[in-house]
Amino acid sequence: MNTKEKTRNAFLFNIIEDEECINLSLITKQDVSKIAKRLEKTKIKNLVIEPIISPTNTSDDNLFVVFEDIMLSEDEIGMIKNLLSQKIVIFGSLEANNDMKMTKLGFQQEFKDANNNLECFSYNLKTYNNKRSWNNPEGWANPENFDKFRW
Repeated sequence: MNTKEKTRNAFLFNIIEDEECINLSLITKQDVSKIAKRLEKTKIKNLVIEPIISPTNTSDDNLFVVFEDIMLSEDEIGMIKNLLSQKIVIFGSLEANNDMKMTKLGFQQEFKDANNNLECFSYNLKTYNNKRSWNNPEGWANPENFDKFRW
């Protein structure tokens, strides 16, 4: 196992433990037998490993992971976000220059490793658009000053 795989796998297992995932989908053409072996020790009950995204996939995965050997279009990423999972992790190579595309789709850059030519983006629907305290009816237009001042 090279340093690129070690970096990717360490980050992946940290997310799996932090998010307490039960259902996991991996999209890759790589041999992930070592990852699957280690996943046996986690709370994962359902693991799907596919080389391509299946639009007929009806499982509601806690986490959807795309490895760096798979190139996705914006439409495919949108399909994952809208239909397949609320938490997504996408690994890619630095040469792909995905920063603008991924930011446009609402992803956050988790890390960029120039030594291993690896970067990671993530999307979590639960933390993507938190309710802001200033944007609600209670604080709108300073209601405490309604009859006090005229502009």
